[in-house]
Amino acid sequence: MSKISSIKNYDDWTRKKVKVTDLFLDPENIRLQVEVKSSQEALINDLFLNESAMDVLESITANGFFPDEVPVVVKEDDKYIVLDGNRRVAALKVLLRPEIVPSKEVSIKKILKTTNPSIKEVEVVVAPDRDSVRKLLASKHTQNTRKPWSTLRQAYFYKAELERDKTIQDLRNDYPTVDINKFIRLINIHKIAKSVKYDSDQITKKIHNERTFPSSTLERLYDDKQIRDFLGFEFGGDGEVKIKIDKKEFEKGFKQIVQDIVEKAVDSRILNNEKNRKAYLDSIPRSSVPNLAKGSKVLTSADFKETPPLYGKKRTKLAPKNIKFSLQFPALRRMLTELQEIDYHKFPNASHDLLRSFLECALKAYFEHCGNPVKPSKQRNYVFLNDVLTAFKNEMDVEKNTQLYQVTQKVITNSTMASYTAQAMNATNHNPSIFPTDKEVEDAWDTLEVIFRYILDPKPKQNAKNNP
Repeated sequence: MSKISSIKNYDDWTRKKVKVTDLFLDPENIRLQVEVKSSQEALINDLFLNESAMDVLESITANGFFPDEVPVVVKEDDKYIVLDGNRRVAALKVLLRPEIVPSKEVSIKKILKTTNPSIKEVEVVVAPDRDSVRKLLASKHTQNTRKPWSTLRQAYFYKAELERDKTIQDLRNDYPTVDINKFIRLINIHKIAKSVKYDSDQITKKIHNERTFPSSTLERLYDDKQIRDFLGFEFGGDGEVKIKIDKKEFEKGFKQIVQDIVEKAVDSRILNNEKNRKAYLDSIPRSSVPNLAKGSKVLTSADFKETPPLYGKKRTKLAPKNIKFSLQFPALRRMLTELQEIDYHKFPNASHDLLRSFLECALKAYFEHCGNPVKPSKQRNYVFLNDVLTAFKNEMDVEKNTQLYQVTQKVITNSTMASYTAQAMNATNHNPSIFPTDKEVEDAWDTLEVIFRYILDPKPKQNAKNNP
């Protein structure tokens, strides 16, 4: 018979009000790097010097003492020793006596001239003994169960405040320790991002998803002046966007950048310095580079209207109808038509196999169209899927088309047997023990769609030489 363990209920621990001056920091606190026998002043100074207790003090003066952050203490030798909440208690003690921390005394007294919470007594939870608190401390500090808001969710918190008729200045007054302009800039840029028409509904849905949209990468980009100059815009003092070029020209470059972000062609790691961001701008296809000479008036986010994605209707077809096809290969067009009609939920194996054939044939047709067909390598008399994928990857590398280069690289080299990889598609085609699910077929199309949109409607400039 299995043994059922009991879970500690902390409700039976006493709560009481205690004077701040009657609370003592725990010299055995894991945060501290001082001798156990150090004075209380030494413990407090160590927390201010090494554990950002000043940030806690500033938060208390700006926002008050949060009711869900009650210190946990034990009573030893008639003293209340703080086992959890040492930084908060240290901050309260210094607010009563700034001279305790000489290095911060001037700053703290300056703060107290404008706001003084004057907290002399706080509620504490009194644990029966130290051993009883250890499990609590381990659970709180080594198992993080509190999920922080994403930056975009934080921004939308302040957006909701604005929609309750507050002004930006109201927000600055209400949240003096928050960089309100940072969030206003993100709100305005994300609104514009949600107004642009993208290459697929899947991309649009990713951009509208406030939980998963990689806003930190977008922030890193628009915080760089060379990126703002590339797109022809600046921020006003209140965080509003000031676009100085033609709307269509702005959207051309902006769409490319946002798509690259959600498709993970670029991320904050890749764009971690000015040199890399400059290299990224240089890799953007000429067709997506805005003409900065066009435009006669200044546009703001108010000139853009959000376009919601199509939710609620179950996706039934694999390939969308708006795929442009300009190649002169009727058989290939028939394959595309079947991919647009086939019920991939009902026929995932047929759909995945057709998708593999379509990818190989479409790449061959693309190179034929460009007047540069891929030839078989030595000692072979046939061109395989990997041959045309490699040729296309090399062409995208020459054209500095980072997005398509990385997608193709992923299709060729990803060894996880993800459904969009050449390895997985070949296995479905040849291995009697391998089969895809409808979701895997959907993932495969969504990954490859950006390649199909490029090769099925080649632009005149697409005339690279890829054969060895």
